[in-house]
Amino acid sequence: MLKNLRVTTSKYIDETSRVSFKFNNKTYFGYKGDTLASALLANGIHLVGRSFKYHRPRGIMTSGSEEPNAIVQVHNNTALTEPNVRATELEIYHGLEANSQNCWPSVDFDIGGINNFLSPLLPAGFYYKTFMWPANFWEKYEYVIRHSAGLGKSPTVPDPDIYDHKYIHCDVLVIGAGISGIIAAKTAAKNNLKTLLLDEKNEIGGSTIFQNSDHVKINDQNSSVWLENEINELRNIENLEIKTRTSVAAYHGYNYLLARENLTDHLPKNEKNKKVRQRLLKIRAKKVIVATGSLERPLVFNNNDRPGIMLSSAVKKYADYYGVATGQKNIFFTNNDTAYESAISLQKKGIKVEAIIDIRKQSNTAFTKEAEDFGIKVYRSHTVVNTEGYKRINKIAIMELSEDGQSFANPEKIELDCDCLAIAGGWTPAVHLFTQSGGKLKFREKDQVFIPDIYSSAQISIGSCNGDFDLDDVVKNSTKSLKEFLNINETEFDNLEINCPKDNEIRNIWLLPSDKVLGKTKPFVDYQNDATAKDIKLALREGFKSIEHVKRYTTTGMGTDQGKLGN
Repeated sequence: MLKNLRVTTSKYIDETSRVSFKFNNKTYFGYKGDTLASALLANGIHLVGRSFKYHRPRGIMTSGSEEPNAIVQVHNNTALTEPNVRATELEIYHGLEANSQNCWPSVDFDIGGINNFLSPLLPAGFYYKTFMWPANFWEKYEYVIRHSAGLGKSPTVPDPDIYDHKYIHCDVLVIGAGISGIIAAKTAAKNNLKTLLLDEKNEIGGSTIFQNSDHVKINDQNSSVWLENEINELRNIENLEIKTRTSVAAYHGYNYLLARENLTDHLPKNEKNKKVRQRLLKIRAKKVIVATGSLERPLVFNNNDRPGIMLSSAVKKYADYYGVATGQKNIFFTNNDTAYESAISLQKKGIKVEAIIDIRKQSNTAFTKEAEDFGIKVYRSHTVVNTEGYKRINKIAIMELSEDGQSFANPEKIELDCDCLAIAGGWTPAVHLFTQSGGKLKFREKDQVFIPDIYSSAQISIGSCNGDFDLDDVVKNSTKSLKEFLNINETEFDNLEINCPKDNEIRNIWLLPSDKVLGKTKPFVDYQNDATAKDIKLALREGFKSIEHVKRYTTTGMGTDQGKLGN
């Protein structure tokens, strides 16, 4: 392990418990509590896989279930092997074997990379226009196409693992255990309602649990300290059941939901034998509270897919939660204030932040001022026009934006060295379960997000999945909604004193300009399927109007991540 990439002791991983694992047949070490992604980053590994269509190098981009790039094959055993596992969710254990997918003979040297040079011949929908002649070559075309399909390899013999199911009935089901979910679960349980709290992570608390800013406080305490105390109280409430490592996968009518509970995937090999691996939970709830949070958006610019380009929130989590530096020369690229908070967090841990590139003209919050006090160079009204580096980013080029953000104020180009580019394009409420339940969305123009509007069952959405992104709004609006939904007069959270900076307005430029014409650039919208802004423009030009038709024609949002970042 490259020791200098572990920047601080983290209370969320056990550094007394060293774990060995294999990745691409090489042995590495991490700690108990690490995911495969955090352990690889701690070992200085960014190149994890190859993209589906062009076989471009891909690295770890996120820290959660939205990961489009770091998709691996787990186990070499023909019965136990599992494709398309997210390295950001896979907890390491003794005996873990994982390999890169969609590459041959190796991820470092992939013959399929020739597709990248042939990309001008492989635009969106090329397969509808190619292989048409001669007709008797169809079987030959089919053989090649079928062998290039897919990412990983399916098991070839029956699965020996044990699975079961369980029926659960509850008064209130809370999905998501961030700060709004914890407030909801505690409020419901303390009002004598049988409550079930589910979260896909191995620990509850969401992003607030590793919040370390002096500007974000609840009742004069750091918000993470306050939340830890709430969690300790939560565990002692009798009519509340908490399940971690549990993902809700389906929301059917009349509040009938399906969830998958992982029971042994995180255990060492010798502890898995004859134990139930996963359990399907069949849940019937009288009321459902959706607190699934939000997903950070990437920015769309030329060559925005290189290993080492990551979401700002992920860079912060790897540093604050896992104690891992994702780079030695970090640059942040943003259209909102989130990146400033992340940059400050890195600086406090001794991780060098070279610069912040902000496409906005100005921002005057406590975070932006503190970043400048740290001596971080801020380039306002600038954008990244290109990145360099094959297996990992090593340089970016930036230019000053024009007034309307569609071109440049002057031709001067500035080049900056970096080995990690953290991008922050705003937040998208995680409304997947809400819409699956039959709920209707509305579009909020101010920050360009879809939020819940009309509910189809006895449910509410609270927190950032409801479009509340500031901590003050999260707590106040959540408690207000809970009182109405649960028909109670007050909660213990009604009079919390919350101090947090209000974000300045976001500046949305969906496709950032380049010094090259669009046809000569690669601004990726869907990282896994290699769908670019150019592909979407082509689909529109060819007559596809419905967004569902555009997605199908370009394959945008059709990968294993289902377009959580691109859609």
